Amino acid sequence: MFLVTGLTGNTGAAVADTLLAAGAPVRALVRDLDRAAPWAARGVDLVRGDATSADDLAAAMEGVSGAYVLAPPAYAADDVVGAVASVGRATREAIERARPERLVFLSSEGAQVPVGTGVIRSLHAVEAMLAGAPTRLTFLRAAYFQENWLSVLPLAAAQGILPSMLDLARPQRMVATADIGRVAAETLLADAPPALIELAGPRDYAPADVAAAAARVLGRPVAPVAPPRAAWEGIFQEAGLRPGASALMAQMYDGIASGVVAMSGDVPLTRGRVSIDETLAGAAKRLAA
Repeated sequence: MFLVTGLTGNTGAAVADTLLAAGAPVRALVRDLDRAAPWAARGVDLVRGDATSADDLAAAMEGVSGAYVLAPPAYAADDVVGAVASVGRATREAIERARPERLVFLSSEGAQVPVGTGVIRSLHAVEAMLAGAPTRLTFLRAAYFQENWLSVLPLAAAQGILPSMLDLARPQRMVATADIGRVAAETLLADAPPALIELAGPRDYAPADVAAAAARVLGRPVAPVAPPRAAWEGIFQEAGLRPGASALMAQMYDGIASGVVAMSGDVPLTRGRVSIDETLAGAAKRLAA
């Protein structure tokens, strides 16, 4: 039995899909049983609870061979770093109590760096909390999510522009959440899971490449555009982020531009399979439906 958190999100769903396809039994800690009901029909053992609760996590981990845990970004919180840290504390306590054989924690490129990474520094704190926990622990440091582009795909479809805070011509490591979930599940099933995986997609993409892919899947011209740095935090706030989270997001993009947000290079880079064209094509189909 394997425990999955984030089941109703992208990476958790991919973890569960991969485990089920391999014939492994899956348990999931979910906050909303009704939302997760389709998974129960597929045989997933649903347990109501919250990943910020050590009691809930420990109970869900009881008797499992391994667990996949993530700390979703708490952009609506006043203290984003503190909200993510609460998952780290709960996870460490749950491991101490339930002693799962192995655990994969979803982290991020740049999490090895203590400062200059914006919102990613919350995951640096969690990695420090979990270090030395009594389980076979794997940190899965993922590159920039390909799915980050989906929020601006409707704008590309309607107006032919693709806004980005990234350097428009500079290739950037990106990875699909499907690859993250697959690799996490394969790590849980592995005979000898590594302590660290650094994961990117099959190739790197500049925003200009992403715009070209969007043009292909949308069937219309799409041009990348770069909002001025002074506008970034306001743009994030218009998207619903709190001021503190908006500042941290802007700092993260500054860290990407400066090269502070990067893979450690302590292990060979693992490459996924899913291209940006595939990720955008799936979203474009949903947009057209």
